[in-house]
Amino acid sequence: MTDVRTPVTARQPVLLRWLLGALTALVAITMFAMMMLTTIDVGGRALINKPIKGSDELVSFMLAILVFASLPLVTWDEKHISVNLFDRWIPAAVRRPLVVLLSAVSAVVMIGVAWRMWIQGRLMWEGQHITGALEWPIAPIAFVMSALSAVTAAMLIVIAWRKLRGLGRPPDGDGNAGAG
Repeated sequence: MTDVRTPVTARQPVLLRWLLGALTALVAITMFAMMMLTTIDVGGRALINKPIKGSDELVSFMLAILVFASLPLVTWDEKHISVNLFDRWIPAAVRRPLVVLLSAVSAVVMIGVAWRMWIQGRLMWEGQHITGALEWPIAPIAFVMSALSAVTAAMLIVIAWRKLRGLGRPPDGDGNAGAG
């Protein structure tokens, strides 16, 4: 099995290397914790009729963290799923501006997601929203989701800027472009 992630190189700033490493570790630990919790919960239900109290809530929290922590990693590596139905009809001269525009629009959308998640977290905090079984506050997860959305937006802004300046890899024949 080969590593599909773009290698973190010494050419990248220390803060970026640290951030990508921390997010990768967070994703790995969260996924492992979800797997172990689910295995133990199912085993407890089936073997001794003792499920883990609030396991569904814990898995929901971990899933939110997993998705939103993975998003900056996928974004920086530009490994999003893409459909290239019309790429053969798009002239090469239009591809680079189109890729810059797509990154910029994606950044604006992620800024909107971060903003709305922050508002939702604040409303949940003020309303003292808690989970049903564990009675844990829900707002911190919304704040984490907001922060990770903001990180993704920042990465998209950097990608758009680099592509605008011609520093990213040019789009290939399939319309895919890299961060270079």
